[in-house]
Amino acid sequence: MMNNSKEEFVLYKGKKIEVKNGELYLPFELELERFDEIEGLEMFTNLKKLHYDGFDLRKIEKLDHLQNLESLILQGSPHLTKIENLDNLTNLKILDLTDSNITIIENLDHLTNLEVLLLGKSLETSCSDYITEITGLENLPNLKELDLSGNRIKIIKGLEALTNLKILSLAYNQIREIKGLENLSNLEQLYLNSNNITEIKGLDNLINLKILCIQYNAPFNSNSIKILESMRNNGIDVSYFWH
Repeated sequence: MMNNSKEEFVLYKGKKIEVKNGELYLPFELELERFDEIEGLEMFTNLKKLHYDGFDLRKIEKLDHLQNLESLILQGSPHLTKIENLDNLTNLKILDLTDSNITIIENLDHLTNLEVLLLGKSLETSCSDYITEITGLENLPNLKELDLSGNRIKIIKGLEALTNLKILSLAYNQIREIKGLENLSNLEQLYLNSNNITEIKGLDNLINLKILCIQYNAPFNSNSIKILESMRNNGIDVSYFWH
């Protein structure tokens, strides 16, 4: 919508919310449950960024017309339980669903331009359901950052296609063994802190690694300590200690 002063805006229950420079920030106090409650949103087909930190959002839907959207940030929505209805958003580069109740990574096949995928859960989350398996990432060749921290993942797998990944966070999971990272030669930052890892291995192919956080795991044996110290001596920022 546009008024006489050419101000662009949408309406929610009569309240005007400004759209500025192709970005729409929806205040968290809206108590928004569905995007079709936003009057005029369908007019902004050139919208680049949609941001809503909303506890009450129930479902990802009614966004098909936003085909130029590059950033979709829907943080803190524990009622969100499924990644869905994103097939038309083929220009999306950032998808942030931090602190949602999503349990399955799915329906991302059409998002081939995606660079950042955030599905982690904070320590203060109100969520009760967690991701337990890494799946659904096979068609994301441009992904550079993946956050799955704070879930219930036990095995590192399903990352083979992410050859351009630079940042990977699997902190605060239930991982016991470092593996499944063989194809991530461009990885620069790896966060594995607060898991159940007992041995340092599976890192040989990470030739561009700059940061390794692996503190708060099980006590490492002397060989693992030597490996970590060698990495540190080679200029990698290594953080490690245990409970």
